[in-house]
Amino acid sequence: MIEALREFWESFRTGLLNGLPGGNDLARFLIQLLKIAVIGAIALTVARRVKAWSGRLLGRAGLAPNVIALLGNAGFALALILGVSWLLAALGATWTAVLASLSAITVAVGLALQDVLKNFVAGIYLLIEQPFKIGDQITVKGVSGEVEGVDIRTTTLRTEGGMRVLVPNNVVLTEVVTNHSAYDTRLVALQLADTGANFQDISRLVNEALAPFPAIVQVPAPRVTIQKATDEQATIGLEYWQRGEGAALPEVLSRLKASFPDATITVTARDGVKVGAT
Repeated sequence: MIEALREFWESFRTGLLNGLPGGNDLARFLIQLLKIAVIGAIALTVARRVKAWSGRLLGRAGLAPNVIALLGNAGFALALILGVSWLLAALGATWTAVLASLSAITVAVGLALQDVLKNFVAGIYLLIEQPFKIGDQITVKGVSGEVEGVDIRTTTLRTEGGMRVLVPNNVVLTEVVTNHSAYDTRLVALQLADTGANFQDISRLVNEALAPFPAIVQVPAPRVTIQKATDEQATIGLEYWQRGEGAALPEVLSRLKASFPDATITVTARDGVKVGAT
């Protein structure tokens, strides 16, 4: 058994060595490999630098983040295409052959990477159409978060829990997307169970708790509904609208807890999204 393995290895090693070019051919072969490695590294580095540089330059110009992302991705792709063209030319191809090769590569890549290209085209459409902007709060496929960026393949969301979620651009384009930042006002809904307050005092205590927050809209005014009531306890629902980023939810909950120390407060909906208990 050991002898058979040794014979197999010797046969494999001899065939491998005999298959390699020798002398000047080997030198040319190694030089070509070096060209591929160096030009590929340069092209990738330049593409990344172009994307970062264009982002900084366009940011200073005050353009919208979506436009900056779109032009940055376009610069990255263009730099890679030029790098491939340079590599083919360095390997001895004529420009006619380079163009023909690029056409063939484009067809082959298009067939092999259909899903990637779908996401790429969807990303361009999202950046041009702007159903949402970078920084908006959206919900797609049951995932809610702040839009951090739209890249070549994915849209990046940051959830309220601090998690990073990558959603394929094609999914964002074809699914129902809820943009919670599209309008100036947002809805917050709470439930206060077993408030321990008299029915007559509930509205006054709620208004006093929300009074320090000017971002909470008064027209329509915060709405209190009695969900369950006894002589000593009441469970209420509270809904209010807030402008822009509005009042910080932890501060609102702290004020309500001070007014209703015995209550269990649950955040039933914020910007139309169920977020659970606190």
